[in-house]
Amino acid sequence: MSDYKVSIVRFDDLTEDEQEWQPNNGSGKDCAQYLKIEYKGETIAIESDAMEPEDVRFSRDLKWIKSALEKAYELGASV
Repeated sequence: MSDYKVSIVRFDDLTEDEQEWQPNNGSGKDCAQYLKIEYKGETIAIESDAMEPEDVRFSRDLKWIKSALEKAYELGASV
């Protein structure tokens, strides 16, 4: 079993603490789906699909992808 886990979850699947710090973009945080990234049982990132179509750019709402890929590589290389 891998220490690195990536899940697509609903708002209700997040912990209360995780729900609190989600932005209320688009149709609202409770309508969004979330990409939850965990390492060794600890949540290291949560990203939402709640974004305005005109903002969907790698330099804006999708800029987290580059750092998530780099972090996954870093964690995998350290094993």
